[in-house]
Amino acid sequence: MIVDRIENVRLYEPMHKRFQRAFAVLADPAIAQKPDGRYPVDGDDVYYIVQHYTTKPMDQGRFESHRKYIDIQALLAGQEVLAWSPTKGLEVVEPYDEAKDIMFYRAGTIIAQTRLDPGLFCLLYPHDAHLPSCQVACPANVHKVVFKIRL
Repeated sequence: MIVDRIENVRLYEPMHKRFQRAFAVLADPAIAQKPDGRYPVDGDDVYYIVQHYTTKPMDQGRFESHRKYIDIQALLAGQEVLAWSPTKGLEVVEPYDEAKDIMFYRAGTIIAQTRLDPGLFCLLYPHDAHLPSCQVACPANVHKVVFKIRL
């Protein structure tokens, strides 16, 4: 898991050939005006999902991970806590669904957690189990964008 400010994305663009396209879209303020839904950047290789939801207590969530895609998650409004743990050693509670590229784990040991606020992004690789959408102090409304970058 990598967490940094959006203004520092140039540091991470060399890590993957598709990051530059995703970060260019993330830096465009017009993204905050898009309605909820899925938007292509480069077909299925790079796309993003705009969503609104209410955060929940951490104990109501599950760790998740992906095999085909790297996530770049950023809040457009609101704040949330995102918990992290390596996938190794976590107990699978819902096997990998190839069509949805997701598997779920029992909430186990949280190695790290970060508070996401607008202006920050979180980069998550397949070995990064993550528990997103958690409340900071109480349930709050969030406007979020999640980029999916094919490996």
